[in-house]
Amino acid sequence: MKKLATYLTLLLFSSILMAQGGKGFEPNFGITLHTNFPFINARNPDLISRTLGGFGVFYQRPISPYHTNRFFNSFDYTIEAGFSSIGARDENIDKRFRGNYADLNLYLNFIPDRMSDDLRLFFGIRPSYLLYAETQILEDGSYRLINGDAYNLNQAKDLDFGIFAGVNVSMGSVASLELKYVYSASNQISTLKYLGRPSTLEVALKLSGIRIRDKIVENEQTLVKELTQLSKGTLLVMLEAPDEKLINELKLKGLLDEADQVYKMQEETNKVIIREFRNNFNFCKLAFFMNTDAQKVSKGDFANVFVDDFLAKTTDYKPDSAYIIASFIEDISEITKKPNYGLFVYNKDFVQLGKPYNVNQNAMGLFVGGDPMNYFRRVKAMTYTPDEFRKIISRFNSRLQVGKIPVN
Repeated sequence: MKKLATYLTLLLFSSILMAQGGKGFEPNFGITLHTNFPFINARNPDLISRTLGGFGVFYQRPISPYHTNRFFNSFDYTIEAGFSSIGARDENIDKRFRGNYADLNLYLNFIPDRMSDDLRLFFGIRPSYLLYAETQILEDGSYRLINGDAYNLNQAKDLDFGIFAGVNVSMGSVASLELKYVYSASNQISTLKYLGRPSTLEVALKLSGIRIRDKIVENEQTLVKELTQLSKGTLLVMLEAPDEKLINELKLKGLLDEADQVYKMQEETNKVIIREFRNNFNFCKLAFFMNTDAQKVSKGDFANVFVDDFLAKTTDYKPDSAYIIASFIEDISEITKKPNYGLFVYNKDFVQLGKPYNVNQNAMGLFVGGDPMNYFRRVKAMTYTPDEFRKIISRFNSRLQVGKIPVN
């Protein structure tokens, strides 16, 4: 009785510890996607395995806290419920067989490195329940379902018991790759009958839901920190200078009015962009420069670079160490991989940034007013309206403002 009382006390104490969890007892859960390769030829040389697959959900937890100086920290367990589709094909008579199973996989995992769970060796058991069995035969170029096939003796509600062993290798903070061999006790497949569940080699991809959550939270915290720092810095807005090559070509052809129009349109566009940024962007400080000085800016040389609201050179201004570059230009979007005109945002080295800086909503389209001919008649085309610039800038400002607010 004393031994029994001691055992019950230890069991109760262990259960309380497991319930309390704490550091080192954090569970892991997620989804599993797998494909299987049945071993069938040894019992019937006419059968060829069909590569099918399945899915599942898993829950994982340590038997004792991870990474402690005790032997049992090297073990954890996994409970996985799932669905598997397993099949074969008779290559002589063009019949194919399939069974759909509900599985319960119970793992015991051994972690060789007590400082890392990048590698797990495991074994376990797998009771399963046959949900559906079918036979199909090839007729007139397509497979037709056969009812009551005398060779396929599997029936719904059949049970199977399997044992398995394998290895699980981490592929990063979110995913792991698993390889396991599953031996099925009910396998009675032969040349006379297709009965039972074949043994299989399975390859599975496991995605951790809790680690995906942690990764999202980590990425959000990094972005919030980045945007908070940037909000105290400067946005350098690059403006396009008039196309001198085009202007000179027009002048050589005697098209002086068109040349003057090109110059004035670009100058007016730049003033509109400055005005709309001044009125609709308050995330951080602003400074403006011409694309002819882009090479100097990329080198961090800001001498005699910046212009005022009327495009005149200003006194030397050195932006804060935290700055990014934005410009309304034509570029190939890293998101859509297509050329477009819109607000593109770059880092200090003029490399396009990802979200929330560059998004699809930044694009204004190559065609002013939706008219494709404007792209080819750029000299005579009307420029984008101030309202079009205003919408893009306002959305950009709002996105950055919201992005620096942590999500609880």
